[in-house]
Formats: sequence, C-alpha cells, structure tokens
Amino acid sequence: MDGIRKNVEQQIRWMCIGFAVTSGVNLIVSLLLHLSYLPTYYIIAALIYLINARAANLRRFVPVYLLCWMLIAVQSCLTVYVLGDDCGIQMYLLVLIIPSSYIRFTDASFRTQRFFQVTACCLCIIGYLVSDELVDHLLDPLTIIDDRSEIFFTLLNVTGSLTLLGLTSSIFVRNYQNIFLKLLDQSDQLTAEAEQDALTGLKNRRGFEHFLAKLTPVWEKKEQAVTVALGDVDFFKNFNDTYGHDAGDSVLKHLGFLAMDILPPEAIAFRWGGEEFLFLFPMPLKESAACLEQLRAAVAQNSVSWENEELRFTITIGVSSQGTIATLKHLIQEADQALYKGKEAGRNRVVRYEEQP
Repeated sequence: MDGIRKNVEQQIRWMCIGFAVTSGVNLIVSLLLHLSYLPTYYIIAALIYLINARAANLRRFVPVYLLCWMLIAVQSCLTVYVLGDDCGIQMYLLVLIIPSSYIRFTDASFRTQRFFQVTACCLCIIGYLVSDELVDHLLDPLTIIDDRSEIFFTLLNVTGSLTLLGLTSSIFVRNYQNIFLKLLDQSDQLTAEAEQDALTGLKNRRGFEHFLAKLTPVWEKKEQAVTVALGDVDFFKNFNDTYGHDAGDSVLKHLGFLAMDILPPEAIAFRWGGEEFLFLFPMPLKESAACLEQLRAAVAQNSVSWENEELRFTITIGVSSQGTIATLKHLIQEADQALYKGKEAGRNRVVRYEEQP
C-alpha cells in the first residue's frame, strides 16, 4: 500500500510541475506580446506550482488541489481582464477534474471523498463557465491584440491543457491498471496457495475441485476414459508414533516427489488428506494400473533418511475405472473400497476394484 501511495503522490507532483511548465510558456508569450500584469502573474504562479509540487503528498492533497484550482481560476479571469478573451486558459480547469479522484487514496471517509469529488467537478465547470462567458461581459479589456496573436495564444493554451489532460488521465488510468494487475496477481497467488498442499507440493482437495471444473468439459467432449486411484501410506499412525510427526512429514513429502517423478505427465496426483493420496489418469485401466504398480514398487524400494536412519515405508493403492468423468465420484468410492480390500489382503499392493480379492 505504501508503494501505491508514493506512486499517487508522484503523479500529483507531476501534475503541479505540468502547470508550472505551462505557466512558463505563457510567461514567454505574454512577454513577446508586451502584455501587462500577466508576466508578473505567471512568474508567481509558476513558483507556487513548483512549491506545490515539492510539498505535495496525500495528507496535503486537498489544499494542494484547491490552490491549483484557485491559480487557474484567477489566471483565467486575469487573462480576460487584460485581453478581453480567456484565450483557452479556462481549459486548464477541466484538467483538474480527473485528479480529483486522488482523494480516494487519502484517509478521508467515504462520505468526505464523495463530497470532495462532486464539489471539485462543480467548481471546475463553474469556473470554466464564469471565466469563459461572464467575466468578459463585466470587464473592459486593458489591451487589444491582433487576431493572429489571439488565435496563437488560444491554440497554445488549448494544446497545453489538452496535453496535460491526456497526460494526467493516462497516468491516472495506468496507476489503477497497475493496482488492478497487482490485485489479480495476489488473488491468483492466494488461490494457487490455497489449492496446493504446502508439504508435498501436490494439489489438495480444493485444487482437485478447481481442476475438475476446468477439465471436465474437455474430457466429456472427448469421452475420455478416466481411471481413479486412492493410495494410503501403510501403518502411517504407527510410523508417526515411533519416529515423530516430522519424520512422517518427510515420508509424505518423499511420496509426493516420487508421484511427480514416476507418473506420466498427463496423470495428476493430489494429497487427498492426511496420508491418503488420489491419482487421476485420463487413460484406460490397464495403462493406469501399470503406472501405479511402478509407483508402488518405487516407494517400497526407496527410503527416507531420518536422524542417521534409513526409514522404509510402503503404500497400498485401490483403483477403479468403469466410466468417464461424469461418474468420477462413483469411481472414487469404488477406489476407496478397493483400497480397503487391499489393506485387508496384506497392504503394499495395487488392487483393482473389479479384481477385489
């Protein structure tokens, strides 16, 4: 959040610097046209804008903003008084409408923020209309310049104000886009973390649900054969009781590594809960069972180093494959029944549902 605030404060400073630059350009033009009052005013205005830029931050946003508005409004009325025409000066008031939204980044209450934005927009529009239509009817100009100079002065200010408007709006939109993209990244990261088991690196049950929502339409369209397997570390409770939970975590982590290393890329492994793992294969039973048998053998042959001791463990796996993705919940139930039968039969084996001993 601090980075966002600094970014916004920098944008406010650039807005003030932009006004100072345009005041400097208008100073040069007013000197070339030998106008009275305006050169002095532009010098003062440019200095105030620069001081504003140096002091600008979100805590001082309201006075900085109002000071900018006042300088432009006075500038518009003074130009009418000197020339009899505002020469596009009042356009700078419209530039201030978009930056009024920066009030949203302050600590002001929502009601105060909304009131400020509405008031700022009304002030800018009223200032525009008053300086453009009313003042020139009330005051007699001090100087009459030729039409060519007046057109040049007008085009200069219209171009400057529109450039500032485009710059301010683009920076403002870019800032919101950056915030939005950061929030999206954070949301994606939190979602990924919520769907991933931190210990094994595999997807968890929540990740399984998201995975299914994403791939179910694809597999249904292809009428893809699906094999489901449930694996359970044998005697895991006794293992924890003997060596401690940290050792048990090492076993689960090692099993997750073996699953990712041995199973084919199209197979997905999930930590289903505790010492139980779910394996999902978009392939027929025969191929899936062969992969699972390879995983079971690798688990039995490998060991986990723990406190100068090589710990060995095994896994029992129940498999079912009797339908497509549409019958997945039923397949999981069948795989669970096969897993139970495998434990009754002596563990450390892969048991197919249709071949229950």
